[in-house]
Amino acid sequence: MKKKSKTFVYNLPKNKNNHDNLRLLRVIIHSEYLKVDFGYYATSYYIKGGWVRIAQDSFVRDKSNNKIYKLLRAENIPIAPTVHSFNSSNEWMFFSLIFEPISLSIKAFDLIEVEPGEPTDFNFYNILLNPKNAIELLG
Repeated sequence: MKKKSKTFVYNLPKNKNNHDNLRLLRVIIHSEYLKVDFGYYATSYYIKGGWVRIAQDSFVRDKSNNKIYKLLRAENIPIAPTVHSFNSSNEWMFFSLIFEPISLSIKAFDLIEVEPGEPTDFNFYNILLNPKNAIELLG
C-alpha cells in the first residue's frame, strides 16, 4: 500500500516585505516541494504598468537553521532575464514559485530573490507558519 503524503496549506501567512503591489497569498508544504503563491498587480508608477520577473537564484532560508532551499521552477512568471511586460497599470497576475521540499515542521522562513537586494526585489522575511492556521490535506 502506498504511503499517503501530507500536505499543509497556510493561507495569507504573516510576513515582512516592502511591496504594496505584491501579496503573498498561500504557502503549500508538500513532502516533494514547497509552493508559494502570489498575487501581483501592475504599478501605476508606469503608464503601462511596468514589468515583472523572478531571479533564477531565488531561494528559501529556514529561519531555525539558515538552511537554503533552491528555486526549482516558476509558474506564470518568467525567470530573468526574460520579463513579463504589462499592457496597463490595471492588470493583475497570479504566479507560483516552487522550491525544494522543506521540513513539514518548519515554523518560519525567508523567501529571497536577491540579497541584500533593492526595494523592487521580491524579498519576504519571517514568513510565519502557524500550525493553528494550517489546513492539512491527505492524498
